[in-house]
Amino acid sequence: MVVKGTNRGTTTDANGRYQLSIPEPTAGSAPLILVFSYVGYVAQEVNVSNGNGQPRSEVNVQLQENNQSLNEVVVVGYGSVRKSDLTGSVTSLKAQDLTRGTNVNLQQTLIGRSPGVQIYQKSGEPGATMSVQIRGITSITGNNDPLYVVDGLPVNDGTAIGTASAGGTTSNPNNRTPLNSLNPADIESIEILKDASASAIYGSRGANGVVIITTKKGKEGKLKVEYNGTYGVQKVAHTQQFMTGDEYTKVINDIIDLGKLTTPKVTGTNANTDWQKLLLRDAPIQSHDLSFSGAGGNTRFYISAGYFNQDGIMLKSGTRRYNARVNIENGIAGKYNVGISLTTSYTRDYYNATGVGLNDNASALYMAQNYDPTAPPYNADGSFYRSPLMAPMDNPLAVINGQYGMGDTYRTFGNMFAEYFLMPSLSAKVRVGVDLNDNQRYFWIDPTTLTGLSYNGYADVRDGKRGYYLAEGTLNFNKTIKDHRITAVVGSTYERYTSSSLTASSRSFALADLTFDALGTGDNTLNGVSSGRQENKLVSFLGRFNYAYKGKYLLTGSMRADGSARFGPNKRFGYFPSAAVAWRIHDEDFLKNSRSLSELKLRASYGVTGNQPTVNYLYFSTYSAGRNAVFNGSKVSSLQPSRSANPDLQWESAVQADLGLDFGFFNSRLTGSIDYYNRKTSNLLYDIPQPSSTGFGSRTENVGSMRNSGLEFALKGIVLDKKDFRIDAVFNITTLKNKVLSLGNVSQSIGSGRAASGR
Repeated sequence: MVVKGTNRGTTTDANGRYQLSIPEPTAGSAPLILVFSYVGYVAQEVNVSNGNGQPRSEVNVQLQENNQSLNEVVVVGYGSVRKSDLTGSVTSLKAQDLTRGTNVNLQQTLIGRSPGVQIYQKSGEPGATMSVQIRGITSITGNNDPLYVVDGLPVNDGTAIGTASAGGTTSNPNNRTPLNSLNPADIESIEILKDASASAIYGSRGANGVVIITTKKGKEGKLKVEYNGTYGVQKVAHTQQFMTGDEYTKVINDIIDLGKLTTPKVTGTNANTDWQKLLLRDAPIQSHDLSFSGAGGNTRFYISAGYFNQDGIMLKSGTRRYNARVNIENGIAGKYNVGISLTTSYTRDYYNATGVGLNDNASALYMAQNYDPTAPPYNADGSFYRSPLMAPMDNPLAVINGQYGMGDTYRTFGNMFAEYFLMPSLSAKVRVGVDLNDNQRYFWIDPTTLTGLSYNGYADVRDGKRGYYLAEGTLNFNKTIKDHRITAVVGSTYERYTSSSLTASSRSFALADLTFDALGTGDNTLNGVSSGRQENKLVSFLGRFNYAYKGKYLLTGSMRADGSARFGPNKRFGYFPSAAVAWRIHDEDFLKNSRSLSELKLRASYGVTGNQPTVNYLYFSTYSAGRNAVFNGSKVSSLQPSRSANPDLQWESAVQADLGLDFGFFNSRLTGSIDYYNRKTSNLLYDIPQPSSTGFGSRTENVGSMRNSGLEFALKGIVLDKKDFRIDAVFNITTLKNKVLSLGNVSQSIGSGRAASGR
């Protein structure tokens, strides 16, 4: 402690005793105040002057613990709890904890932020899909991505248009994640639910973990206007090293000399062309975000608009996004609460072809790494030069400039909710939400390329739509009776998924300048068209119970029943229970007065989660277009079976056990956790080879199992925390062992195929 306004002070001994000499007060002097402080506790000021102005000879003070981190509210499925009451394995990240920078999606902000979560971008293309795995994969043929929930609305992470391939020529499998539509600048917090206790409340979609995103809301006070802008330049860090034209010529001629070959030596002009350099560039990246927030009366609001633009370091690649968000809530504590959360965005993407094939069915960069370095890029008239030594491979510059891929994505998602308190401890809540995704892709192969010349121009236009609709009702209970705190939620949800697609293509254009904007100007005898439409429904019943005794002994139990139209009537419903216990050891009497220890909690959980297939209608036979036949001189189209029925298909189920320890020191300035998990996935959906006599090569069945196990360790330290300046140090490490235990009764599977190449 110190005498306020001076440097005079002292410290206590191990038993809290202290002694401090202070000067005698003078007439009219200010009251004598001692300031008591300690790391992890609230500072306290005490006036030690007695009534006649003289100081007291004995002053005893008991400081109150200041542990704000444990009192933070953490959002979990269908509700929230205090961080100190968590029984499951949950990583909670606030906006300031996320990876800073110019990020196109929230997944990039999570890289390296949570143990057990592996994130990487599948392609270097701007806006390309991210791979996110929580504690490894759980399925061989199904979905391995976590479920994303934004402000209570599960968002559909599937793409409206799948892998793009224009007539078997241009290939671009790098889908764009729909999560690009959500601006990272609008995020307030993210919770990652990793174990079954935390994620089982989401039932058939919880096997891969759950990522809960909460966006920013208005806060009490004056209108707040905030602008954030970033700008940077991306540069190629490293390219593959190849021989220059001179080096290439010397090597060829040396081989001829050493081998005493009669082959003519390489002579003539040498362009020394660096084909990689011609395809790459310095690319700018920038973002601009503007928001207005505040609260007045019973209403609070947050309104934002954003712009993101990233050019790719490869020519003809990039992504651009315009987005807006509105969050409005109105309510009176203990009476009612209503609100709306809505995001809308438009994204324009530019694509390159990928792969290692030939010409337009490959990446131009791949051809640049194999093309003749002695050849010049252009002819004297400005046309693309083709080396006679490389036929039928095309000039890389011709390919990247002659193929054009573009995509437009319009997405709107959000929800409205209303909550009414029937009594102080009981409320009823309803929520309706929607997620609409409209996506178009356009492809053009110009006659200036060898492939485009053979087609006299090729165009492909695709349109895909995905819709998601949610209706949800819950009852929420929250009651504290002396040493007992009980919270519970029960409810039901109805979810409907729709999707449709339309693809059209044409070739041999009368006027190539119109590209994909005028498919009708191509040869109509060579036109192609296809379409599809699907629908799926999910009906669920859920419940969760939380109990805390004296704040030290915690119990959580949950159950969810999911019924999906993706399965037949024999196995339509799946049931997903979970249970967890926790012991807040640091609140026990033998540790309660510890000055350095701020948290020590032991957790254990066990539960079942599920995984849905990514394909609809697996349980019954489907049909596809068959070969054409001719009857009486007329061509007749046909249908043929494309899938063998299996009405007994059911959920993939993952049984997971988790044992964890959370710890914190010095008022949570140093925190961490250790977790051991063991997850076994059974009833894997897998295509089993069938005898040819069945008419099908395979049949989808529930066979096999796999196991994931490992350790997670996380450590975070607050190095410096001032009003406007903070330094954190974060470390985490994960081990993961994945083993396929069984793939059914098939001892050996032998497949065959034939690959063809050409223009």
